[in-house]
Amino acid sequence: MTAVPGPAAPATTTPASGVPAWPGDWSTDGLWRLIWYGPAHQGWEFGSYAGPALLDRAVEELPLHASDRVLHLGTDGGETSRYLALGVGCAVTAVEPDPVRRGHARRRARALPPGVAARVRITGSTSEGTSGPPFDRVLVVQPARTGDDLAAVLRQAALAARPGGRILLGELVRHRPGRPRGAAPDGLEVRLRQAGFGGPRSVDISDGAADALRTAQLTLIRRRHEVLRHLSPTAADQLLALIRTAQADLCAGRSRFWAVSATRTSPVSGPG
Repeated sequence: MTAVPGPAAPATTTPASGVPAWPGDWSTDGLWRLIWYGPAHQGWEFGSYAGPALLDRAVEELPLHASDRVLHLGTDGGETSRYLALGVGCAVTAVEPDPVRRGHARRRARALPPGVAARVRITGSTSEGTSGPPFDRVLVVQPARTGDDLAAVLRQAALAARPGGRILLGELVRHRPGRPRGAAPDGLEVRLRQAGFGGPRSVDISDGAADALRTAQLTLIRRRHEVLRHLSPTAADQLLALIRTAQADLCAGRSRFWAVSATRTSPVSGPG
């Protein structure tokens, strides 16, 4: 009997006391835009450590078309929805339980051209967001970062996706000692199969994540006087240390960022 691989362990980080949860939980748009929106992600905030690499991979792997209805589950302040609606032409429903990020997302959606804004829907719960026809594509962004249960999130995704629909899961995972550095995260693939998705394909996008983190790190250093308008000096130092650690882990291979795509196949049964 072949043993089933254990789930890949998400690379989670516990911030020191007083540091805002990184990189999305800002009390204002200012710090978000200063560190991530322009410098690290070339004008887009993708709600993940991987920067532009994750959305570029989603467009290629799913693939994404203008006719697609897309469900976005994950931490975000509205820029993923903006990218998909404005850059690709998709109709996007984003589920964001956090009221601060949800407020950011709704403000950004209202700022879009009217025809584009009509394609964006921001909701606070999965039940609200998934009412209506099934989705062609589902994007799940780093559920472990906010403590969400991966199995439950993937079950929600499977229930929302049409048969033959595609999912892209972006997640940072701890690299197990002794495992080949380029080996696919079998735990993530197993979870997708258990949720009702088939044929998973994993792509390592760690280099893109490390590049985005390096840019954010340099921005924090070079524009410290602007950062201090939003954070205390201690909190700014703690945030910089957090970014440096995450980047060092990626560069040393202690963690890897994976984009795993799969197709909705079998029906969902039993509790998630």
